[in-house]
Amino acid sequence: MKSNIRILTYTALMTAFVFITTSVIKIPIPFTNGYIHAGDTAIFLGGILLGPVHGAIAAGLGSMLADVLGGYAHWAIPTLVIKGLMGFLVGYFSSEKRNQKHVLWGTSLVWFSVLLYFMVHIGNQAMGTIQESVEGLSTLALAEALVSRVHGQLLFTALGLPLLGLLLFKLKDRYGITLSQLVGMIVAGIWMVLGYYVAAGIIYGNFLVPIFSVPWNIVQFAMGGILAFVINQGLLRAHVHQRLLQHRS
Repeated sequence: MKSNIRILTYTALMTAFVFITTSVIKIPIPFTNGYIHAGDTAIFLGGILLGPVHGAIAAGLGSMLADVLGGYAHWAIPTLVIKGLMGFLVGYFSSEKRNQKHVLWGTSLVWFSVLLYFMVHIGNQAMGTIQESVEGLSTLALAEALVSRVHGQLLFTALGLPLLGLLLFKLKDRYGITLSQLVGMIVAGIWMVLGYYVAAGIIYGNFLVPIFSVPWNIVQFAMGGILAFVINQGLLRAHVHQRLLQHRS
């Protein structure tokens, strides 16, 4: 009974942590109605510390509350689903029982395929269509510059994210992160990027404009992973992992 109360308390605290890190620092994404934040750090840590179920609850509820109270209420339900599943994926794949090699190969294939689709889809659009679809583009020259910039950003992330993953793999032991936990963060982060792309396309009835927010969402989860590494090291020194594992078992 005491263990159940403690794990629920930790879940409530992590929900508050997700809410605060999502709400306090908001950076608007150019040409879209969205923003990036530091909430993914808390979601990664919640999945690792609390496991898939309670990690999903903290991630989904904390992120949804941030949208509702932050003026993005129309995103509340998509955020609950996307961020909730994000927290679940971190906790699920953090288990050492998963076949990490197959997961990484499958995730990499999806990652490069989707980025290629984004680049081709933008490239096939007439500049006039892009100018009409994206707010703030007053001339065709601005539309061409935006497309060129986004192409470069997508290419950079296609190459940069695997390199970042390799760097974090080299540093994982120093910061107390296992390979399983790193894989969980990568899978969850890619799901978040794709989930918000699809959700934005459905909400706004346009699957072109959400592509321009993809590089920013990638930056968000990449920075979230880096910060999670740093904070996790401090949590290990404070023996937080051990106490939570005792209550989860």
